[in-house]
Amino acid sequence: MAVPDTFIAGEQIAASIQPSALTQYEPVLRRLLSGQQLFVKQADGRWRPRGCALGLAQCFAYEDLKVSSAGD
Repeated sequence: MAVPDTFIAGEQIAASIQPSALTQYEPVLRRLLSGQQLFVKQADGRWRPRGCALGLAQCFAYEDLKVSSAGD
C-alpha cells in the first residue's frame, strides 16, 4: 500500500529515486542520481532535488521517490 503525500509546498524529505524512475536517464546520470538526497516539494505537488544537482530541471512524483525512514 502506497503512503500518501501529505507534505506541503516547501517541505523537504530525504529520499532516493526509485530505480524504475531512473531508467529514462543515461547510465552515467543514473549513477549520479541514485542514492539518498534531499527533495523539496514544489507548489504543483511535484518534488525537485534540493539545489537541483547537476542543473537537473526534472521534477518527480511522490511515487517516484523511496522515502527514507528515521531508522535508515
